[in-house]
Amino acid sequence: MATNAFQYHKETKMHWEQGVIYDLSWSSDGGLLTAAGAKGPVRSWRLERGGHKEGEELKGLGGDIERLAWCPALQHMHTLAAASYERTVFLWDQRACSVAAKLETSGLNTDISWSPSGKYFAVVNREEGIEVFDVASPQAPVVVAELDEFVCSVKWDVSESLLFLAMHHGSVEVYAWPTMEHLTTIPAHTASCSAIGIDPRSKLIATGGADAIMGIWSTDDFSTVRTIDGYESPLLLVDFSSDGRFIASADDLHIRLHDSYSGELAHQLAASSPTTALEWHPRNLALAYGSSGSAKVLTKPTVTIFLKS
Repeated sequence: MATNAFQYHKETKMHWEQGVIYDLSWSSDGGLLTAAGAKGPVRSWRLERGGHKEGEELKGLGGDIERLAWCPALQHMHTLAAASYERTVFLWDQRACSVAAKLETSGLNTDISWSPSGKYFAVVNREEGIEVFDVASPQAPVVVAELDEFVCSVKWDVSESLLFLAMHHGSVEVYAWPTMEHLTTIPAHTASCSAIGIDPRSKLIATGGADAIMGIWSTDDFSTVRTIDGYESPLLLVDFSSDGRFIASADDLHIRLHDSYSGELAHQLAASSPTTALEWHPRNLALAYGSSGSAKVLTKPTVTIFLKS
């Protein structure tokens, strides 16, 4: 193993009765973890010293939310973007514990991502490609990018000058922001590029593909730094830790934590059912992840935090 950074970590299970976990997101200060599932409302837990409080339900969002993203900017840390599959995005205000805005999108929503400044958020949908909204006046998108190929995921770089689109045919398409000029194509995977992660130090990009490979790329010239294989199934989730030291990834059987630069395996967690969502804490080496559960082995869906005890 490359490091002992996780030797004192343990898994903490959260109370969860909402079925298969669709998505989860940390608030920008790391005080809240929010999850959406197949049954029932979105739920948040407030993390405090000595443990966590019982989760509260965000009932105003309804029970069909599939994608979540807390605004990463501290000045807007109270704002949660929550996308339902059926052409709707809600902006939830944590201060008022209510929905601040309800937006209509042009297609079936499959991903949502904020820009680092918190000024914009992008919604991926099956019909239009992506729609980008300005949070100051979100009634209509400021950019609509119609694409011939299905977009799996979207991310901004840390400087908010580039937009990365992970594509179904396996590439990552790089656009200038906000002009949306196409800059280059990264030939990331031989099958669908399912996920993309951005190094908070602006040095690396990580991608996960249906070819069961993780690719690590340089942000300088988008050249390959290394590829990591050995996964048992398609790689649907990747995320960099807040300090950029580690990349978390998941296939159906394991969650793996790799050293970002050496590529060495730092830690591995066995999964009793497929991992459906994961995200690093924004300030420390705590990793939250959710699962689908399995009727075959009588395992319920769970929300888990892997953190230092």
